[in-house]
Parts: sequence; structure tokens; C-alpha cells
Amino acid sequence: MSMAKKSVAAATNVRLLPAVMATLAALLGLKAVALAESIAETAPAEHAAAPAGGEAAAPATEGAQQCAAPSLAEMAGLSASEVQVLQALSARREALDQRAASDQTQDELLLAAQQRLDQRLAELRQLETTVNDLLGNLDDAQAQRITGLVDVYQRMRAKDAAVVFDGLEDDVLVQVAGRMRQANLAEIMGKMQPERARHLTEMLAERARPPAGGAELLARAQGGPSAPTPQGGG
Repeated sequence: MSMAKKSVAAATNVRLLPAVMATLAALLGLKAVALAESIAETAPAEHAAAPAGGEAAAPATEGAQQCAAPSLAEMAGLSASEVQVLQALSARREALDQRAASDQTQDELLLAAQQRLDQRLAELRQLETTVNDLLGNLDDAQAQRITGLVDVYQRMRAKDAAVVFDGLEDDVLVQVAGRMRQANLAEIMGKMQPERARHLTEMLAERARPPAGGAELLARAQGGPSAPTPQGGG
């Protein structure tokens, strides 16, 4: 009897196992459905609250993004003071460039003026050389004429030469007399009018005196009197 009861009980347990499993599956399904419904109810509320908060937060986010946009200086890692220093250096460099351009223009003008001045000086030197050549030729011709006159008067008789000397202009007289031999000149002056001979003596003494300045030296070189002297009577 005991063996028969155990067999019946075992058979009964085997038949109840599928039923229990089915019941557990049904309970799990109900819980899943309830969880899904709860999620579905809370989701619209969250979506409804989100636009209000989103609309208010969107401009703030955009403003924050605009304010937070980095500048070139910040991207380069420069501070505000460093940016000011760079700006001051840039302005100083621009001023220096303008000054350099102005100085270069002035240098070019000065160079052009210097070149014109050098050209003018070269022209004046050439003109001076030409004038000196002409004056030299005139001086040579004048000297030759005076030398010729000296030779003529030294060959003349003293009395005749004295008459001519009395009537000569002072500048010619002093040039001729100054080139004559002392013996011939002394003989001629002895035959000249006393006043005229005295005046010739003064002119020869003045001519022997060193020149007091450039004007007097130039006058002597040109054969003129060194200073105004009174005319002697004839």
C-alpha cells in the first residue's frame, strides 16, 4: 500500500508542475504590462514639461555660447595688457614708417639740390678757367707791349723821353718806369718837370710797398694804380 501511495503522489506532482509554471508566466506578463503603462503615463508629462524649460533655456544657451565665443587674442593665448602693448607697438611702427618715408623724401630732395649745386660749381670753375685764360692772354699781350715801350724809351735820348713821360697817364707811366733800368730812368727823370718827376717817385715808392689787401693786389696785377693819386701838372 505504501508503494502504491508513493507512486500516486509522484504522478500528481508531475501533473501540477506545468500548471505552476504557467501561473508564474502569467504573473510576470501582468507585471510587464503594468510597468509599460506606468512608463507611458510618465513620459508625456516629462515631454510636456520639457518645452517650457527648453524654451527658456534655449536663448540662455545661445547667449552663453555668444558670450563664450573666444576672440583671436584669447585663441593666441594673449592677455588684455599684452594686446594693448601690441597695439601700441603697431601704432609706433606705423609712425616710424611714415617718418622714414618723409626722411627719405627729404634726403632725395637734398641729394638733387646737392647735384645741382655741384653742377653749378663745375660750370663756374670752367668759366673761371676760361676767364683766367683770357686775362692771362691779355696780361701777356700787355706785358709785351710794356716791354716794347720800355725798350723804346731806353733807346731814346733822355730829353725826348722826359717830354713823353710828362704827358703819359699815371698807370702807363708807372708800369714803364718800373721796368726800366735805373740808370736810364734816373737820366730821364732828371729831364722831366720837377712836379711830374716827384709824382712818379711817389708812385714807384707806393708800388714797392706790400699790398694792403686783395683789392690793391688785384689793381697792381692789372697794371692800375694802387690808390688814387693826384695828377701832376705838365
